[in-house]
Amino acid sequence: MINIDEQILGYLKQLHMPSMRRCYQQIADQGRKEPLSYEQYLLELLKLECQARRQNRIDRNLRASKLPPSKTFDNFDKKRLPTKVAMHLNVLSDGSFLNRCEN
Repeated sequence: MINIDEQILGYLKQLHMPSMRRCYQQIADQGRKEPLSYEQYLLELLKLECQARRQNRIDRNLRASKLPPSKTFDNFDKKRLPTKVAMHLNVLSDGSFLNRCEN
């Protein structure tokens, strides 16, 4: 008979949840030490999985951009841009237009 850990690992692999596979036992141990409810335990696992997926997506997009890792807005020479473009760059770089749903 397959034990519970093997079943959990199998289902997490089948569902493509690698971060939960790596961390579920550690979070379970933590839940035994500081009594976590089932919901809190599940929430911690889901948070870890979502954070890992977000970071993986960022890393994947950075690699796909083929930008050198040293390229950032902080070290970009805005003096090379025309004034109008430099102003637009400031607005675009802070991302505030996204909250206002503007193009």
